[in-house]
Amino acid sequence: MGHWLDVNGEAIYGTKPWTETRQWSPGELPKVEYNKEFMTPYDVAKLSEAPSGGKAAIDAFFTAKGSAVYAVLPRWPGREFFVKGLDAKRVRAVALLGGPAALHFRAGKGGVSVQLPDLPATLLAQPAWVLKISQ
Repeated sequence: MGHWLDVNGEAIYGTKPWTETRQWSPGELPKVEYNKEFMTPYDVAKLSEAPSGGKAAIDAFFTAKGSAVYAVLPRWPGREFFVKGLDAKRVRAVALLGGPAALHFRAGKGGVSVQLPDLPATLLAQPAWVLKISQ
């Protein structure tokens, strides 16, 4: 985890929540019930696994610092990732922390589509990946 934080720590340390704290895949969202003292179990690790059985899963967690938005991806999405809720006109650059310098991106309906690189097996075996979106 220490090595992961060496590479991706800027997405964690000194950040605040972005407008959205997470992005869900299509599917049925889990029901979380609140009472005065606690909420029902909410296992983030299980909610971050690949979606199955019509259930939604967390595709990304978001933090922000200055003019940057960080998308923390709990599983590698493949060749493309769509970030909902971004104003494409404001995006100046997108980078994969610890990866190639700049990634190609384009405006999409309601967000930005980011083209991701093919990663070697050594980089696919980590707990999460971080996209830095500079605005």
